[in-house]
Amino acid sequence: MKSQLVFQEKTEMERLRVQNSLLSCYEAPVFAQIFSERQNIAVLDIGCNDGIKTVERFSSDAVSRVIALEYNEELAQKAQKKYGNEKFSFYHVDVETEDFSKRLCEILKEKQIKNFDVIYLSFLLMHLTDVNKLLTTLRPFLKTDGKLFVIEPNDSASTLNNDPNGLLGDFLRILDKDTYSGHREVGANICDTLSACGYENIIVWHDDISAGYGKIEKKKAIFTTFFSYLPEDIRLLLDTEPENIEYKSWSEWLDRNYETLRNLILQEKSVISMGMKIITCTKGGA
Repeated sequence: MKSQLVFQEKTEMERLRVQNSLLSCYEAPVFAQIFSERQNIAVLDIGCNDGIKTVERFSSDAVSRVIALEYNEELAQKAQKKYGNEKFSFYHVDVETEDFSKRLCEILKEKQIKNFDVIYLSFLLMHLTDVNKLLTTLRPFLKTDGKLFVIEPNDSASTLNNDPNGLLGDFLRILDKDTYSGHREVGANICDTLSACGYENIIVWHDDISAGYGKIEKKKAIFTTFFSYLPEDIRLLLDTEPENIEYKSWSEWLDRNYETLRNLILQEKSVISMGMKIITCTKGGA
């Protein structure tokens, strides 16, 4: 996951707070059903950042143990210091290292956990160099009746109704090339990917996050979650390569259109839909 940029500035942490709140409305019913079906649940959360989302998602009394992994050492240490206890344990682990499976086995042995009832991957696969490798590696760590919970973007399914000049499409084309934003089309083929990696009983709970007539506050949350980080990405890219013609053109596009796009999204009559898959599945018998 070396290509993934981790922001720790206050603005990015606020964006993540808004994102977590927005996603919670979509995830909560799924978790409620999973938690109602079992007790003493063991959870693996990969990509836990500073830990706050992990604690919010898995505070249910049905959950007894949570192993949370984060490849950024500083964030993992921060999470463990603030939230670590008998229930929640946070570790600095990079899932793309060759010894990942061995490292996870060591953690399970340490915590006396055999395998997991829930494995949670939220906006993680889009930042990996080999999605299939991780999904295949995780299968043995999931109980036979356990749930793999996946959230990934699918920008090709995103739409905005009042966009005569196609600003959303322009924005998404830039985002697709932004090296910091990950692989934006992972969600488009995620069901086929999961099937190829040996998962079954694939359920798509949601195909998008959307807000229609009125819903201004939700539109603000959508804009913060999906749009607000691109200006910072481009600034960082230009700091690295100040003479890059493409990066300059992106910056110029933002200067001309960013606020216009924001205003279009926040209009009373606008309908914004951001493609995003929320999926659960089980591991196959093979």
